[in-house]
Amino acid sequence: MKAFTSSKAAAYSLSAVCLFGIWEGAAYAVHSPLIVPFPGEVFRSLAGLCRTASFWQNVSATFLRCIISFALSVVLGTVIGVICGLSAFFKNFFAFPIEIIRATPVVSFILIALFWFTSTQVPVFVSVLMTLPVMVSSVAGGFVKKDKKLEVMARIYGFTGKQTFRWITVPAVEPFFLSGMVSTFGLTWKVVAAGEVLSLPQKGAGTLMQTAQVHLETADVAAITLVLVALSFALEKLLSAFVTKKTSYTAGAGV
Repeated sequence: MKAFTSSKAAAYSLSAVCLFGIWEGAAYAVHSPLIVPFPGEVFRSLAGLCRTASFWQNVSATFLRCIISFALSVVLGTVIGVICGLSAFFKNFFAFPIEIIRATPVVSFILIALFWFTSTQVPVFVSVLMTLPVMVSSVAGGFVKKDKKLEVMARIYGFTGKQTFRWITVPAVEPFFLSGMVSTFGLTWKVVAAGEVLSLPQKGAGTLMQTAQVHLETADVAAITLVLVALSFALEKLLSAFVTKKTSYTAGAGV
């Protein structure tokens, strides 16, 4: 296990070095900071941004929107997913709107939502809308994967519907629910940032990026992007670790 972890860390490190090497080479080849800024310039810009309170206020606003969007998506997606899993009619009923949401570009929803909501609410609404199909499909998929033999055994032993749901359905759906949470969380950051760039709320990392882009400050755009990527990556890894631990514990307990 230790050797595997070391090998994985080495692969990650080598990959990061290669990416930065490609970035540096591209900057030298283009030789235009407006198009491809040098990594050093971006990190200097990042250091300057990190020293300002307003930068962290904007990032915090984006983080809060992501958490709210994620929570709403998980709750609504779980409820609709359970309904779809329990009823074939409702599964077919929700199938069409979910496919429409999946097929529609996120920018279209953002532009339409600007007519309905305030600039602060648009990123949250669009994020929930775009991530909902992921959560619904994950939860509903867990019902399909239920062990039919266990359901037969439950009927033989006279389990009530509530007992069957608690001891057979919930453990079967749980891994799909947790996997859906991780996928939803990763997508949430992308959609919220895109929503902020177009809706321009008073506070938000997306607003900072759009402002920097208008002022042709490419290094600032890249620096803010790095912060969002780092936060998303770190938090998603923490959530993935929790899911892995939870899944391993459940499997080890024989639930």
